[in-house]
Amino acid sequence: MPETVRVLVVEDDEADRFFLRRMLKRCAPGSSVVEFAYAEEALTYLRSAGRPVFDIIFVDINMPRMDGFAFADAYDRLYPELKGGARLWIMSHSIDPRDRARAEGHPGIAGFMSKSSGPDDLAAVLSSAERARAEG
Repeated sequence: MPETVRVLVVEDDEADRFFLRRMLKRCAPGSSVVEFAYAEEALTYLRSAGRPVFDIIFVDINMPRMDGFAFADAYDRLYPELKGGARLWIMSHSIDPRDRARAEGHPGIAGFMSKSSGPDDLAAVLSSAERARAEG
């Protein structure tokens, strides 16, 4: 299991952030996590100097002010050096297959993860991010 994955979480619901953070500690105890409740704040942070480079970004599909897809579009427009190779995953409680299809069809989104996913699913996503980082 990955140990040192660097994660950015963009999620407006405090309970969902808590549960994801708890699963991350369980799946990757040495992981570092930075959290934002609003997508605009996360984008401002991603544009800032001196911040860590992330391996993976989890973003909620439905948020006030800017949803996960709008975040993905804005993230795509960042300079490559600001992205640092982070893989973007959409998270949702939605069971609407159109949401999953939209995420899977977006060129800047690596995948779709249900918020009801368990530790094994999260561990697989984290391992894929860690492999991508190792491959450079």
